[in-house]
Amino acid sequence: MNKFLIGQHGTFDEGKYRRDYLEGFYGIEACLFQDERDVARLAEESRKAGFRIGIHFPLRAGKHPIRDALFLSDDDAVRSNAYAIIEQELAFSAPLNPSYILFHYPKPVILDDRVDWRNWRFADRNEYEFESAYPQSEFKEKSDALATWLSDKALQYGRRSQITWPSFMSAIPMSKSCSSTGRI
Repeated sequence: MNKFLIGQHGTFDEGKYRRDYLEGFYGIEACLFQDERDVARLAEESRKAGFRIGIHFPLRAGKHPIRDALFLSDDDAVRSNAYAIIEQELAFSAPLNPSYILFHYPKPVILDDRVDWRNWRFADRNEYEFESAYPQSEFKEKSDALATWLSDKALQYGRRSQITWPSFMSAIPMSKSCSSTGRI
């Protein structure tokens, strides 16, 4: 049981917490909280009940134009902003002492040109790029830069990153990969 988490998305939902969280669970994964009072409530309950906190980036909603940080964008300003947003969230979340912070990778998503993606829903055109427009060398360069940066931040903040791309994780010390069961 000490491997299980429940998710709290958008708010610290007291009913969901009472209904779904069982003694002996590892903790709660928080994502996109609308109100910082919910973050405070999560921290308070974590201290009282002794569970760990995980963060599914971003912890706070509305701090970035779209949900995921576009740390591989070919636009320097967008990529710089993504790193700045991540840094802000790392600093904000430091008092929570999260066990991990999970990031979706790669972002933007690199799509196979041969596939019909019309039924796939992206909130913004910046969330994806086609393979034909994103050279492999650029992907490797930006991924290596991200790995170095996340490694430095993991050491600075004393917590590991988790990224939803297992092969990428070998490049980042203090990191692990995960697979979302909703994506399997």
